[in-house]
Amino acid sequence: MKEVVRIRRIVIDTDIGDDIDDALAIVLALNSPELDLAGLTTVYRNTGLRTKLALQLLKAYGRLDIPVATGIGSPLINKTDTASIPCQWAEEYKDIDHNCEQHAADFLIDQVRRDPDLTIVAIGPLTNVACAVMKAPEVMRGANIVMMGGMHSAFYPEWNIVCDPEAARIVFDAGLKLTMIGLDVTLQCRLTQADVDRIKRAGRMETDFLSRLITMWMDSSKHLPILHDPLTVAYLSHPDLLDLAPKKISIECKGEFTRGMTIEHRDVFFERPMETNVLAAVEVKSEAFIQLFLQRLLK
Repeated sequence: MKEVVRIRRIVIDTDIGDDIDDALAIVLALNSPELDLAGLTTVYRNTGLRTKLALQLLKAYGRLDIPVATGIGSPLINKTDTASIPCQWAEEYKDIDHNCEQHAADFLIDQVRRDPDLTIVAIGPLTNVACAVMKAPEVMRGANIVMMGGMHSAFYPEWNIVCDPEAARIVFDAGLKLTMIGLDVTLQCRLTQADVDRIKRAGRMETDFLSRLITMWMDSSKHLPILHDPLTVAYLSHPDLLDLAPKKISIECKGEFTRGMTIEHRDVFFERPMETNVLAAVEVKSEAFIQLFLQRLLK
């Protein structure tokens, strides 16, 4: 008897346009038969351009049926340049039409209300998610959130947290079903130049567009892709790629040198169990993941 594959509906909340891993994660979701991408929401800095870039990526893959809702550019307290131009942006993208007029926070609330089993895949700063939690706590309290961000094994202010620590604190303290995939494991998942060359040689319209984004990003960053966000998506279709552990994590918002850090609470004297608020990734099967990633990207 053929095994029935459970299709998991997801919405990806993304700051596409800066690091290439957002685009790679979205493509992995599109190419994963276990996942149903119900929408994208954009967050942080120039969300209008991020939305248009996301639409261009969906257009290349023939999936403009997927709505892209524009979200919040400004962090709750931090100051940032909301007119900044993402490094993967090109002026020729500006004429593409928006396909969703709903605000990102409202879109997230509506999607969770309609389908409580939906998973929000947060691969950018957590401003949209935090605002959805504040606006509709009764809906979002049961939400499944799988996020890329933080780092529990070292004191380091990871990007998605440090860009909006107050938003991250709201999300971590809201009692959500929260899974954290941090730098502890994602830094082990890196593409080689040979891997990038394989993508560029694929010779299809969709991968040609993706290769263009990779080239623009590598010209700007001067290094090879690290698969932070794609690992977060891959966990949803292949949870065996990661080992998780329950942890109590708080977000530091005030320290001169520690603002934006994810702090793990532990009983260092007796190692007694503590109340926990996240499942955090602690180990990754990096070789198996990279092989899966490339197979699906190039299928």
